[in-house]
Amino acid sequence: MKKTMNNYLNNIKLDPNYVTGFTDAEGCFHISIVNKPKARLKKSVRVIFQITLHIKDIALLYKIQEFFEVGKVINRKDNACYFRVSSFAELLVIISHFEKYPLLTEKRADFILFKQVLELMNRKESLTNETLQEIVNKKAAMNFGKLSDKLLTSFSNTIPENRPIINNPVIYNPLWLSGFVDGEGCFTINIYNRKDTILGKGIKLVFKITQNNKNIKILKQIVELLKCGNLYSQSKVTNSNVTDYMVTNLSDLTYKIIPFFSKYPLQSSKKKEFEIFIQISEMIKQKVHLTKEGLAKIQKIKETLNKR
Repeated sequence: MKKTMNNYLNNIKLDPNYVTGFTDAEGCFHISIVNKPKARLKKSVRVIFQITLHIKDIALLYKIQEFFEVGKVINRKDNACYFRVSSFAELLVIISHFEKYPLLTEKRADFILFKQVLELMNRKESLTNETLQEIVNKKAAMNFGKLSDKLLTSFSNTIPENRPIINNPVIYNPLWLSGFVDGEGCFTINIYNRKDTILGKGIKLVFKITQNNKNIKILKQIVELLKCGNLYSQSKVTNSNVTDYMVTNLSDLTYKIIPFFSKYPLQSSKKKEFEIFIQISEMIKQKVHLTKEGLAKIQKIKETLNKR
């Protein structure tokens, strides 16, 4: 019966809000300009929507493919795999989804520019130098990246388009957060030296999401939704432009974080990490960690988590 139930759960179609949240974490909207000698302008434009993961999560990519009913899942044979959509007709399915279930991070700006490029390519007239330059201008504003030297040489008049501004994102569905955490969240167990304990060790459970400061608005939204945790800037420590959302209070973890992700489950291999996280939290509540045998058992479980 248990095996049948597990099979049933594995066959459940992904929720659209989860898919958007996971894309906000792991998706990429990509425009490339490549040489094509036989083309009239000697250039070709390729538009790609892609999600790349470790091979251990290839099953999730197949579920995403099943959800969209377009695209391909490809195993790169280097411990990485990806779900890719590149044909114009199939990309319209992707566009339709994210118009109905909008992205919330800065990735929404990339989506808007990506959609505009598709609209330019859909014009009846052939690709012109002016249209191609407009596409390059939009590409220059995407993903906060820079154009390659080779592309800048070919398009020396490039002026990056103004990047769309994403104001005050609101998490409209809890399953968005489930998807986002599946990509960006982390459940960790820290065992550290502590002089005021009998065994000289302390244990801290940590739920964390790290984001570039450009996405700090969404981290503030997560604080409001989960009603716990705090934001910590890493700039003072590592001189980097990232901020951590962290929950370390055992009560908050027990009565807010764990119930939330039990109700709105993770779908990737991170689900196993979450289950180990719950197991150790129960052991801590029962004070198992205060015994030598209990601490050793927790350390062994933690090693399993680290291997994952």
